[in-house]
Amino acid sequence: MQPVKRLILATGLILTCLASFGASPPFLPDSYLRHVKYLASDDLKGRGNGTPELDKAAEYIAAHFNASGVAPAGDEGTYYQKFMLTTGSEVGPGNKLTLTIGDNSYDAVLKEDFVPVGVGDQTSVSGDLVFAGYGISALEYGYDDYQNLKVADKIVLVLADAPREKDPKSPFKDTGISQLDSDLTKAINAKYRGARAILIVQDPLNHPNETEDLPRLAEGSQIDELGICTLRITRSLARRMLDSQKKDLVELQRQIDEKLAPLSFEFSGVQAAVNMDVSRVRKEVRNVVGILTGLDQKLREEAVVLGAHYDHLGRGGKGSLLTQLIGQIHNGADDNASGTAGLIELAAALARDHGERKRTYIFIAFAGEELGLHGSSHWTQEPACPLEKVVAMINMDMIGRSRGNQVYVNWTGTSPVFPKLVTEAAAEAGIEAKTSAAGPSGSDHISFYIKNIPVLFFFSGLHSDYHRPSDDWDKINAAGAVKILDLVYRVATGLNRAEARPLFTKVDTPAASGQSRTGSSGYGAYFGSIPDMGEEIRGVRFADIRPNSPAAKAGLRPRDVLIRFAGKEIQNLEDFTYMLRTHKPGETVEVTVLRDNQPLSVSVTLEVRR
Repeated sequence: MQPVKRLILATGLILTCLASFGASPPFLPDSYLRHVKYLASDDLKGRGNGTPELDKAAEYIAAHFNASGVAPAGDEGTYYQKFMLTTGSEVGPGNKLTLTIGDNSYDAVLKEDFVPVGVGDQTSVSGDLVFAGYGISALEYGYDDYQNLKVADKIVLVLADAPREKDPKSPFKDTGISQLDSDLTKAINAKYRGARAILIVQDPLNHPNETEDLPRLAEGSQIDELGICTLRITRSLARRMLDSQKKDLVELQRQIDEKLAPLSFEFSGVQAAVNMDVSRVRKEVRNVVGILTGLDQKLREEAVVLGAHYDHLGRGGKGSLLTQLIGQIHNGADDNASGTAGLIELAAALARDHGERKRTYIFIAFAGEELGLHGSSHWTQEPACPLEKVVAMINMDMIGRSRGNQVYVNWTGTSPVFPKLVTEAAAEAGIEAKTSAAGPSGSDHISFYIKNIPVLFFFSGLHSDYHRPSDDWDKINAAGAVKILDLVYRVATGLNRAEARPLFTKVDTPAASGQSRTGSSGYGAYFGSIPDMGEEIRGVRFADIRPNSPAAKAGLRPRDVLIRFAGKEIQNLEDFTYMLRTHKPGETVEVTVLRDNQPLSVSVTLEVRR
C-alpha cells in the first residue's frame, strides 16, 4: 500500500471513530471558580517556584485528584514527581560599585545606590566611564546611541526606556519580547560592543518619582547570566557622575528626545569598578501527576495526557512586566490558575466516565514552567509511561479570559485528525474554536511536540494583566472557561475512545491563532529552530528544527547547540533572539553549533517570519 493511501485510510478510520464523542457532563462556573480563587489567593503568594506556597498548591491539586478517584502516578506511589530547579539568585554582600572621580572615590551602597540585575562572565571589572544615551541601536529608525562611540573595555552609563516613551507616535514603540527599551536588550547590545559593564538609570522626564529608581529584588528572584555585569543605579548616583562633567541628566534626556539624535560622550577622569557577588539558588519542586487507567484490554497501555502548569511568578522577579511593582504578589489567576482549575475539573469529570474510558488518562500539573518549561521537560525525560504510548497531549494555559465565546486552539497541524476533531467538538460544545496549524512554543506542550507527540494548546488570549499583579481571580470569565472545558472534554474523550491513535505530523509554519503569551509576534528574521527550554547550558540547544525552515535547509539538527551567530558568541536564548532582531530576512549568516561536542559551522539564509 502506498504511504499516502495508507495515511488517508488511517485518517478516515480515526475521524470515523472520533465523530461521536459522549455528551460532556455539566461543568459549573462556581465550582471552577472556587479552585481559581484558592490558587490565585494572596495566601499562596503567587505560587513562586521553590516556595512553601507552591507546595501548598501542589497539595491542593493532589487532594482533589485523590477525592476524584484519580490514582497517584508520581514518585514512589505518591502524586509528586520531584526535581531540582534553579529558582532564583542570592545577592551577597560582596556586590560593590566604586566610582573614582579625579582623586576622589565613592563606594556606592548596595540596595541604596545600586542593585545587580545581570551577571557577567567576570565577577570583577573596571574601566573608564562613557555615556551612551538610551543604549539603543535601531538602524531601522536611523538611530544609534553607539555611533562614533568607543566602548570596548569601558563601563557604559545609559538611560532606561526609549526616546519619547510617553509619545504614542514614537518610532521606538515595540511590543516584542526582546524590546529595544528593555534592560536585557541594552545589556546585550553593550556586551556585543565590548563593554565590561552597563549601568542603567531611570529616565527622569517620564519617571519623576526617584523612589522608583531601583527595582525591588523579590525574595529569591532570578538574576540572569547575561555575559556582562548589569546594574540599576539611582539618579543621585548618576548625578554624582555627570556633575563632574558639568552635565545634567534631565537636560541630556530632553535634548535626545527633542532631536531623536544621540548625545553620547566619554567622561573625562571618571572610572568605575564593579564587583559581582550573585549565586544561584537551587530548590526542589514537584510536578503533580495523577492517572486514570483505561478499561480496554488492548488500548489501556496507551495514554492521553492533559496538562497545565500551576506555578507563577511569586512576588514578581524577572518575569514581571511591571518592574516597579516587583515585590507585590503576582497572583496569576489566568496564568495559570485558570488552566490548573480546568485540569482539576476535567480529572473529576473523566473519572466519572467509567464505562467509556478505553485509553489511560494522565493528568499533570507542571512546576517550573515560568522558568523555562522545566516540569514538562522533566516529565518527558522520566515519564509515568513509555513516551511512545502517549498518543496526544492537551495543554491548557491561560483559559480564563475568553471573549466573544471563542478560544484559540493552536498546533492542530500536529495530527491530520485534529482540525476536523476540534471543529466538530467545538460545534457540539457551542463555542468558536479559532485554530492554527502551529502556534506559540512558550508553554508545556512543546516538550511533548519535540518528542513527536501530537499536541493541542488551548488559550483564551493575551491581555493587559499578563505577568502583572493585576492578574486576579475577579477578572476570570468562569462561564467562558467552563465552555472551553466542555470542548477539551469532548476532544479528550474522542481521542481516548478512537480505535486508532492519531498520527503525528511536524508543522512547518510558526503561524499562530491569537496573540502569543509573550505578546510577541516574532523575534525578527525567521530561523526555524525550537529551543530546548529545559536545559541549563551555555548556548542554545535546539529541541527541534522546523521542516523547510532556514535552519533545516542549512542542515541543522535537533540536539545541536548554537554557540556563535554572525561572529558573536551565543550564551543563552536572549542572545539568540537579540541577534535575530538585528538581522534582516535575506541575509546569509554563519552560525556555529556543537554537534556531538564538535564545532560545526554552516551558512543560514534568514527568511521572512511567517
